[in-house]
Amino acid sequence: MNRSRSKLPFYTSLSLMLLAVVPGPAPEAAEVALRPFSASYDLYQGGMHLAIMELSLERQQEAWRWVSITRARGIYALFTDKQPYSETRFTRLGEQFMVTEINLGEKGGEKPHENARFDWSEGRLEVLRKGRRSELALGDGVYDYQSIHLLAASMGQEQLGKSTIDFYRKGKLVKSRFVFSGRQTVNVGGESIEANVYEQVVARSNSKIKYFYDAQNPLLPLRIEKLEAGESPSILALREVDWGL
Repeated sequence: MNRSRSKLPFYTSLSLMLLAVVPGPAPEAAEVALRPFSASYDLYQGGMHLAIMELSLERQQEAWRWVSITRARGIYALFTDKQPYSETRFTRLGEQFMVTEINLGEKGGEKPHENARFDWSEGRLEVLRKGRRSELALGDGVYDYQSIHLLAASMGQEQLGKSTIDFYRKGKLVKSRFVFSGRQTVNVGGESIEANVYEQVVARSNSKIKYFYDAQNPLLPLRIEKLEAGESPSILALREVDWGL
């Protein structure tokens, strides 16, 4: 497979993120080698191809950001022209990378629907969600649905099997368990790729999320599955990646 531009056959939180616990130390991501990329994914539910999501990791001087944009496809595009947008900014603070800001909204919108600002020097998180402001105390570190890829890469590098973390979800900080569950072969564009698999369970959520990462490029998710009892799985499947950013 040509990794510089590969044709390869699901949540801005599975596209906001679908259009619409064994404790352990939280590992530091400071040693993870960051490499910009842009990738696109097919979003399925119950076998139906609902949308395409674009995910990128971009550098902005000394800071970085994850950005995802989702657009409906096929007949579903007749019912909505909204394009959910998610941005997670992070930077190195001391010996590790820390999230500094999260924005959720729609592409082209004047203001995000949700904004979270992390003040690590003061240990304070300020949230604006649905027109309401709130303030929360910060601990040692926080992850969200995009920066979780940093955690997976860090755990793989340090050979850690499990971690319990503070997780940002719907304007709140909740506990989440993130566990390495082994390796599995994933078919991507007709090619078999050995993937590292992680499972995530979030407090106050009935779903489980499985992440499949390219072992050679540990920040690149090959596939993401949201599993919930009684529901059809929601799946993001990688179709194309560009390392030319």
